[in-house]
Amino acid sequence: MCVGSIEMTPRAALLVGFALYATSGHAQSIGRWSVEAGGGNYVDVLGLGVGTGDWIQGFIGKDWAWSVVGLGRAAYWRGNGSENRELFDLSAGPVARLERALGSKLALYVDASIGIHLLSHTKINEDRQFSTAFQFGEFLEMGVSFGAARQYDVGLRVQHVSNGGIKNPNDGLTYGALVIQYRLAQR
Repeated sequence: MCVGSIEMTPRAALLVGFALYATSGHAQSIGRWSVEAGGGNYVDVLGLGVGTGDWIQGFIGKDWAWSVVGLGRAAYWRGNGSENRELFDLSAGPVARLERALGSKLALYVDASIGIHLLSHTKINEDRQFSTAFQFGEFLEMGVSFGAARQYDVGLRVQHVSNGGIKNPNDGLTYGALVIQYRLAQR
């Protein structure tokens, strides 16, 4: 099947279908939506994320808060090397947040996550080979929350994806991204 200029293999179609199913589920359990765009290692990335409300949360003094949420993402990767290959990435994992309030409408935050990824293909560009569709990923994001209930986030994320040495070659991919998020649950 071909969608626009993207060839949709049965496995890629299944991954996209799973992502759509996962993001269309029970609205009451969805606590945040995000979009990200970035790139690195000659790969451009565009992704959508759906997160839960806070699984757990706590406070450290008057101005610091911490929380843990779940995050699922579907991303499209396009190589910008001479072969211009494409793939889809589905990921899921917990995200830990440390947030410093700067007032009732502004806060600085740091998010960190370690999760799992499933790739539709194991090669992108002419020389980046992943060997396995199953990957591990971690990211670190820093940003600012703002709005009447600090419901808007804008952050910069550094993401690394690799198979953790399960099989060689293990080229992995590291990229930076701008992330915009809207939280449904008010703080």
